[in-house]
Amino acid sequence: MNVCRYFFVLALFIVHGTASAADVAKIVDWRSLVPTATPLKNPLAHLKMDVQVEVEVLARIRHMHQLGQITDVDYRFEEALVITHRLKSSGHDVDGLVAKYEELRREIERRNKDVVKELDGKLIRMPGYTLPLEFTDTAVSEFLLVPYVGACIHVPAPPANQMVFVQLKQSYKPKNLYEPVWITGRLKVQNASKSLSFVDGRTPVEAGYTLEGIRVEPYKE
Repeated sequence: MNVCRYFFVLALFIVHGTASAADVAKIVDWRSLVPTATPLKNPLAHLKMDVQVEVEVLARIRHMHQLGQITDVDYRFEEALVITHRLKSSGHDVDGLVAKYEELRREIERRNKDVVKELDGKLIRMPGYTLPLEFTDTAVSEFLLVPYVGACIHVPAPPANQMVFVQLKQSYKPKNLYEPVWITGRLKVQNASKSLSFVDGRTPVEAGYTLEGIRVEPYKE
């Protein structure tokens, strides 16, 4: 499971309804967008590290093969056969270990999409980095709010529950890509699937939250 590094302390101010003197902002961080859950246990922890790595590599290759992403003549499929033979020769229950790892992988995927339903409909103010999606000249009307620099481009995308799709009522002119900002708006627990454009193509990303943005401000401590 990938662990995101946070480059600054992120806070989320939650207000119900319109901003008024009676409304009190509750401060939470990006981790509060993730439901509380019991810690996951590594089913391969009893194995030596080199064996753990081989089981993980084998599981990933088999998964890719099942999805049709690689064929029987792909070099990675050949690598899987070699790993399988080596592990079996060492007395390991290969299929059993792969099944346990796959169970862990599926649980991680499920948790990565899980959201905090209590946040639905809240008026919030939160910081993050902007990843523009829709432009009008130099102004941005839609963007992804992400917790760290380089998300979705230079490193794997954050989990869905660590990305917020923002739709602005008024366009915003960022100074540069991945500009840190404070964003105010109403949060919805609503999935948003988007496609990011790159020089060499496009890639799909998924956000677990949608925000109707009212105001964007440059980030300040």
